[in-house]
Amino acid sequence: DLTMHGVTKEIEADGKLEKKGNSIFANSSFMVALADYNIEIPGVVKDNIAEEIKIDVEIPYQPLQK
Repeated sequence: DLTMHGVTKEIEADGKLEKKGNSIFANSSFMVALADYNIEIPGVVKDNIAEEIKIDVEIPYQPLQK
């Protein structure tokens, strides 16, 4: 689930697991439309801002602590 500006949408995207040293990371990149999250682009800058943005995610793996 991705929440921006109080709007939550379920996101499904491809990703990969990567080992860096002794750590494991989950990585993904995906595009989201600003309009889907009720984000309005002001008219003054409308020509200079993309209607879709790229989200890059890198999440470190952490073992479950009991």
